[in-house]
Amino acid sequence: MRVTLRYDQGVRKEEIVSLEICEQELEKMVELDYQGRLVIATGNEVVEKKTAKAIIDELNKQEYNSWQTHHRHQAFLQKKGAESVTAEMVDLIADQSEVEAYRRQADYEALCQKVREALKPDQAEMFIAICLDGMSVKGYAAKIGDDANRVSKRFVYAKKILKGRFRKEA
Repeated sequence: MRVTLRYDQGVRKEEIVSLEICEQELEKMVELDYQGRLVIATGNEVVEKKTAKAIIDELNKQEYNSWQTHHRHQAFLQKKGAESVTAEMVDLIADQSEVEAYRRQADYEALCQKVREALKPDQAEMFIAICLDGMSVKGYAAKIGDDANRVSKRFVYAKKILKGRFRKEA
């Protein structure tokens, strides 16, 4: 079978490449595509094998080419606990929002842990609520039933402690 691929991005912009691919290789491609979609299928979702032509047509879509160009050199998950996610699984996910959300959550938790190690529990919770969660000083004061002025002063003091602690580590 003769296969035509179109490059929409990068150095080979608008270049068209034709390849002669034997039937055995096409069968492998169809099977790999099917197995990949089975991995990301959820619940009772029915996954059917696509034809080689359907797979190649999908590869020729501009959205796929743009996505592949953007993500081809992206580093894979390097956070603790991410060892179970393989590079192949990440490549199968066209929408990287889940991966990014996982990274943001891991970064948030690591930062919270550092703050909790450096400050007393009440100070740490106040700092996390105001700085990381975006709560206002007045809002936090109302939440804990305290005066906003006192909360503000404790917040300034907590920032001073953290600055001193992280300067020593740097």
